[in-house]
Amino acid sequence: MYNYHVKKFYLKTTLFWGVLLIIAILNAVIREATYKPFLEPYIGMWAHQISSFTAIAAFFVAIYVFVKKLEPVPSERNLIIASFIWVVMTIIFETSMNIFIRKLTLEQTLQTYYFWRGETWILVLLSLILSPLIALKVINKSQLIGHHPSNRQ
Repeated sequence: MYNYHVKKFYLKTTLFWGVLLIIAILNAVIREATYKPFLEPYIGMWAHQISSFTAIAAFFVAIYVFVKKLEPVPSERNLIIASFIWVVMTIIFETSMNIFIRKLTLEQTLQTYYFWRGETWILVLLSLILSPLIALKVINKSQLIGHHPSNRQ
């Protein structure tokens, strides 16, 4: 029975990556259509960095809701593995998109990871690893508070 739940969990988390992809695309569309044209003349590439942080926030909200709805509650180990699956899928998607659609070289694609040059993409990937664990901690803490004897009426 345990293996069935674990396999189902990994299937759900793999499919959930599609939700994260939709969020990322919407985040990019909003950036390109709204604030980037206005901000770029004044702050240069920083519109992209702003969208990295809006993506991190949107991902966290989606991941929190996803983790909260999972039954049975996954282990930290399974959440860590799932988060690395999301990161690998994201890297494969981004690299493929950059090379085959945007026609960037591999070197140009790798430059998006250069944190020391102001790139924040690595923070987005790091958030995909940390968000499920943070969400689980917040959920567990809120459940403990909700079951505390002082909260009974």
